Amino acid sequence: MKALVTGMRGTVAPVFAQALRAEGVSVVPWDRDLHPIDNPEAVRFFIRAERPDLFCHLALGSPDWAEWAARTCAEMNVPFLYVGSVSVYGSAQTGPFAPADLPVPDDDYGRYKFECERRVLAAHPRAHVVRIGWQIGDRPGGNQMVDHLDRTFREQGRIDASVRWFPGCSFLPDTAAALVRIAKRRPPGLYHLDGNPGLNFFEIASGLNDLLGRPWAVAPVAGLVQNRRMLDPRAPVASIQARFRACVGPRNIV
Repeated sequence: MKALVTGMRGTVAPVFAQALRAEGVSVVPWDRDLHPIDNPEAVRFFIRAERPDLFCHLALGSPDWAEWAARTCAEMNVPFLYVGSVSVYGSAQTGPFAPADLPVPDDDYGRYKFECERRVLAAHPRAHVVRIGWQIGDRPGGNQMVDHLDRTFREQGRIDASVRWFPGCSFLPDTAAALVRIAKRRPPGLYHLDGNPGLNFFEIASGLNDLLGRPWAVAPVAGLVQNRRMLDPRAPVASIQARFRACVGPRNIV
C-alpha cells in the first residue's frame, strides 16, 4: 500500500507518516519544491503519476490545492484523508462539539480550514475529513502545546493557565495512530479526534509539567472561559489523562 502525504514539514504529518510506515504503508511525501501546488494540471499529473492507494492532505495550502487533489483522487477512486481543525468552531460557540454541530468560524484560520473541508467534500464525497485539536508533542519548533508552554515560561517566568478553558487536544502519537485507523478502517465521513476527557488547561499544563519534568511554574487563573472539546464515539483516541502518571499533585504550582 502506498500513501501520498502532504505537510511533511509540519507538526502532524511526520508523526503520521511514522504511524503509516509502522503499518507497512509506503509513504511518498509531496515536495512542493519539485511538484507545484498552484497549478491544477501539475497537481493532477503528480497524483496520476504516483497512483497512490491513499492520499493524506495535512499541509497548509490553498483551498484550490485541496479541491484539485480531492477531485483527482475521486476520479481515480483513491481514498482521501483531509485533516481539519477544531478552529472551525468560532469563539462564540461552546463545546463539546459533535461532528453534526455546524461550524461558525470567526477568524481567518478557522474560515480557511472550513473552506478546505467544504471543497474537499464537494469534490470527493467519500473523503475522510478529521478535525483535530491542539497537539501535544515533543518536537521543538512545531505548532504544539509543549512548545507554547516552554516559550511562555521562558518569556514570562510563569504560566497562567485558565481553570475555565477546556481545550480540544491529544498527544501527537495518539492522534497519528487514530488517523491511520480512520483512513484504513473507518467508513468515509466527518470525524472528530479529541483525547481530552474533561480537563481544564490548568490541569493539563500541570500534568505535562509533572510528566515531562519541566521547571514550569503553573498558576491557576480564571481568565479564558471556553469549552473547545470535541466528541465522537466512532473515533476513539487515547485519553491525555492516561499519559499523566498518578501523582498527588504537580510539583510547580504557584
